[in-house]
Amino acid sequence: MSMIPRYHLVSIDRETWNEHWPKVRQAPLLQSWEYGEVKSQTQHFRTQRFLLLNETEEAVGLLQALVYSLPVIGGVAYINRGPVFLSDFMHISLSRECVRGIMTAIGEIAKRQRWHLLRIVPNLLNDEELTPILTELGFRKRDRFPVSSGVIDLSRSVEQIRAGFHQKWRYNLTRSEKMGLELEIPSPSSALPFLINEYKKMQRDKNFKGLATSLIKAIVSQQGGPTWNCRILYALHKGIRHGAVMVVGHGDTCTYLIAWTSDEGRRLQANYFLIWKAMLLFRDFGYTFFDVAGLGGNTTAGVERFKKGLKGQEYSLLGEFFYSVIPILH
Repeated sequence: MSMIPRYHLVSIDRETWNEHWPKVRQAPLLQSWEYGEVKSQTQHFRTQRFLLLNETEEAVGLLQALVYSLPVIGGVAYINRGPVFLSDFMHISLSRECVRGIMTAIGEIAKRQRWHLLRIVPNLLNDEELTPILTELGFRKRDRFPVSSGVIDLSRSVEQIRAGFHQKWRYNLTRSEKMGLELEIPSPSSALPFLINEYKKMQRDKNFKGLATSLIKAIVSQQGGPTWNCRILYALHKGIRHGAVMVVGHGDTCTYLIAWTSDEGRRLQANYFLIWKAMLLFRDFGYTFFDVAGLGGNTTAGVERFKKGLKGQEYSLLGEFFYSVIPILH
């Protein structure tokens, strides 16, 4: 039987986090330091960050937890897309023994920090052999849609990126480029009011939840580290805005967060124009990956077809789990 590696977590400050964050490949937005700050500002979480070390004290990962207190229950923590690993983790799966050791360390830190209830979406690719390991360690799986998305590699040439799109997606992009659209990239703060207004109208008209206005505002106003970048792009036709996208860069990855298109913008194929321009912009900024931010689950069929047309490398994570040291909470 293979030996189970030992891991442990230690609290760290921002300087230490910033030292290791650039080593995370395909870094998820939800584990970025800045996103933790956004959640603290908008939902009054207390954010805790940790360095994951192996038994030889070598740094192997980072973990960010959002913590708050509930009456009677006490400390509650939420870990979304963590821990992240200082390796090409999306392409190199961890061994079963490593996963057991890492999740054991998370259970131990939950006890030490007095997180009486922990919700966690581990940053582990979906593997049917891993769920029994987590169950054995006391993590109970929640029956929800798996976290799935797709990632486009921006390190390729512009021609290679474009050639990788589905034929119909490329056709619609070419159509948009013939419509006389112009690109506008205001400062994020000046671009925000118009987008918020149109996004809220869209939420009402199409009856979907989307992102909270307070969260969007906090993301735009976040003064982040060297790998943080937020941009709002508008598509103009004859001087009128007919489409917008908001993209956030964090680590080596940028994430497509929200979009809006007017009726005329749909005729002009403004969404194709804007996503392509956003990819080129963030590629020029030095980001390596573009995450389409969600496939399946609550994603509408039309949005899913649009995102899948980009033909990114799709991935699906293991799912959400609960963990508690108090039996009554299981």
